[in-house]
Amino acid sequence: MKSVKRVFRDETGVVAITVAVAILVIFGFAVLAVDMSLIQLAKVQLQNAADAAALAGAVALAASAGDQSVATAEAIRIAGLNVAVQNMQRPVVITGSDVAFPGPDTITVTTHRTIGTNDPVTLYFLKVLGPENKGEVTARATATVSCISGTDCLRPFCPPDRWEDADNDSVWDPEEAFVDTNGNLAWDPGETFTDDNGNGVWDPAEFYDPLLTGYRAPDDIGIEVTLKLRNSNKLPLMGWYYAVRFGALNTGDPICEGGDCYREWIHLCEPYLVSIGDWLQLEKGVMEGPTDQGLEELITMDPTAEWDAATGTVINSAFPTSPRVIKVPAFDPTLGKQDDLGGPGYVTVTKFMVLFIEQHYGGDVVGRFMKTATAGVPDPGCSSGGFLYTVYLVE
Repeated sequence: MKSVKRVFRDETGVVAITVAVAILVIFGFAVLAVDMSLIQLAKVQLQNAADAAALAGAVALAASAGDQSVATAEAIRIAGLNVAVQNMQRPVVITGSDVAFPGPDTITVTTHRTIGTNDPVTLYFLKVLGPENKGEVTARATATVSCISGTDCLRPFCPPDRWEDADNDSVWDPEEAFVDTNGNLAWDPGETFTDDNGNGVWDPAEFYDPLLTGYRAPDDIGIEVTLKLRNSNKLPLMGWYYAVRFGALNTGDPICEGGDCYREWIHLCEPYLVSIGDWLQLEKGVMEGPTDQGLEELITMDPTAEWDAATGTVINSAFPTSPRVIKVPAFDPTLGKQDDLGGPGYVTVTKFMVLFIEQHYGGDVVGRFMKTATAGVPDPGCSSGGFLYTVYLVE
């Protein structure tokens, strides 16, 4: 009996067992604290790089009219500006094989730390547990380009969209000028008409479609257009170059009226979301003084900026994007000024345009069409004319 009791009371080797168990526990914590943390960090960093590269590639895709080589180069460049852990923090390097285009307006970017690309995450403990633990991590992001159907930060100028085809047959006729884009000396579907019947207002016999006849990108990029006329003797009729109020009548947003608001919206832009189909109330009067003051304030913000016809871009600006690049609504010319609600009347938004305010001809507001990215409500059908677009992640 004493021998049995002595066996149970013998503590020889207990310390060794305790130390062995403790080592396993410490090793487990090391795996969690070091290797798993490195892998998780790499995942987050690689995902951030993929997101940024995909968005940048999508912007480049839109700006280059769908040139995938330009978008690929930009995605590679932006990915390389990001870092992710390997044996230390290193730039994220991808190649053209890591960039794909699931659709004409969509780009997918894959970033990696893998054996195949000779840049896996360096592991310290997990590889001891098995050769399958190689520190391989990948991330993927897909971004798409879309026109917009609604945006904010508009300026209070609202001209009519362009309308054409005086005989209303929806096709080009010999007496109607057109843009011969393919050089075959004949009108083809999609080539822009350029004439109405010359009276400066839409008539029921004249054809209008926001995409077929209206202003649109990329066809009209660089073309100069008047947004607001000062001289009431000019044609088209001055009344069709309206000054408008924000927000939209039909949305119930606050409506700020008068010269102070109008001048501020020219200088700083308005804060309300405006969508295609919204009603914008007209300002009373010509607003000559507030227009002059607002434009002077706007141009003074970036006085050296100018349009470069050779590149179709704004140069000599003090900003990455000149504040003189503005967004404006255009109204449906077939509806014109509507006043069934009383008051000064309203117009219906048919599209959005972006222009560089190039000059200020004695009170006239003149700009050149551009195309640029902006925040807004996606419009996959591109009924907004394509001057404004947004990019966003879909995966």
